[in-house]
Amino acid sequence: MNRKKEISKDLQMILDGLLMGLCLWIGYEIRVSGWVRLDKLGTIPDFFHSLWLLGVIIPATPLLLDLLGFYDQPLSQSLESLLSKIAKAGFFLILVIGVIASFGRFEIPSRSVVLISLILAPFFLILRSMAGRKILRQHYIKGTAGDRSVLVGSAKDAEVFLAGLSMSERLELQISKQLDADELDIPSLRKSIREQSAGRVIFVSPDSPKYGDLPLSCEDEGLDVWFAAGDFHGIKGTPDFEKVGNNPMIVFRTWKTDSWNAFFKRLIDIAGSAIGIILLLPVALVIAFAIKLTSPGPVIFRQVRSGKRGRRFTIYKFRSMIANAPELHAELGGRNEMEGPVFKITHDPRVTRIGALLRNTSLDEIPQLFNVLIGDMSLVGPRPLPDYETEQIEKSTHRRRLSVKPGITCFWQIRGRNSIKSFDEWVQMDIEYIERASLLLDLWIIVQTIPAVLFRRGAR
Repeated sequence: MNRKKEISKDLQMILDGLLMGLCLWIGYEIRVSGWVRLDKLGTIPDFFHSLWLLGVIIPATPLLLDLLGFYDQPLSQSLESLLSKIAKAGFFLILVIGVIASFGRFEIPSRSVVLISLILAPFFLILRSMAGRKILRQHYIKGTAGDRSVLVGSAKDAEVFLAGLSMSERLELQISKQLDADELDIPSLRKSIREQSAGRVIFVSPDSPKYGDLPLSCEDEGLDVWFAAGDFHGIKGTPDFEKVGNNPMIVFRTWKTDSWNAFFKRLIDIAGSAIGIILLLPVALVIAFAIKLTSPGPVIFRQVRSGKRGRRFTIYKFRSMIANAPELHAELGGRNEMEGPVFKITHDPRVTRIGALLRNTSLDEIPQLFNVLIGDMSLVGPRPLPDYETEQIEKSTHRRRLSVKPGITCFWQIRGRNSIKSFDEWVQMDIEYIERASLLLDLWIIVQTIPAVLFRRGAR
């Protein structure tokens, strides 16, 4: 689980370093302002002479705390344990400052300022830790942190596995379902796993012969595969090792994730969608007025689609079809031009005159910027399919496109869009994106999307 918490841990370390810098500044203000009477002490140089101390304290404190395990098990460490580690880190920090001052011949402007800052530090660090713990716990309770887990194996093995977990570890794993492999066949197990929108599957009976190709199909769908012991079942993913309670685990991942990449991707999504909403507001108002004027029905079309891990969300688009278009879908099924579960036809009779223009220019997708802003979608990622189309996807390799957050644009948009007739080809482009994903690639796709939209490549 450390991989999942890596970004949170790094942010905590940065914040703790900044808090230590704040403690030093507060200590200086206390020393020179007279808030606390220290009559026997003389004057000290201004804070500028303490900048080298900031350069030591800010990076050294979180590194020392990390070495002492301060950031391990954020939900379950006791207050006494945290205070003990802070005290040890403070002791070693004094040694580090002393060594650097001696060998670098730096002057410590005021030892009293350092002492006051070290007295303040435990209060700030504990307060930050408790606030972070409360926020993290709420996120786990709401299901907005991490992925859900499904346990697969015998009831006895599942009981042993769960007995080795603390309450906090159970909360972090978010176990949504226990499936007895002795009672269910493979198709039933696979269906139940999909229904849970899980991000990881934990096989607690590694020697069971009843799994068949289930672990392999889970990997193909982009799920993390965990085993309670070393049973690889033919999986070729990169193995990693975790420990949950007293249970040693082997985790198979289809690619290595970069937590900082995910963090900055989300920042870019928030900034990009917010800027887009502001800049395109006049255009959106004109489109809304045109839709209302030319066609009866709502301006915004809402549809349930499948997001990351198959979780359902409501997508927003400017309505480009007649109001009762969903009711006519079944009548047009025989005209589908796309191979696979996706429905596409060149001249859809349900599309309005304004709707045709919106689709050709992709202006109907402007409201999806709100989906990006609230976190249902990303600027770049596989296009989300309607829920009823996702349910028809049977191939595990096809369902792997659900292992990442869907987006407004991706390879499909810049390589032909509706001119591509094969769902297999579409999925291969999505998997290519998943395996190559990076911030630079996202930027390149966004840049390439602009001419693709302007020149209407494959649009209809």
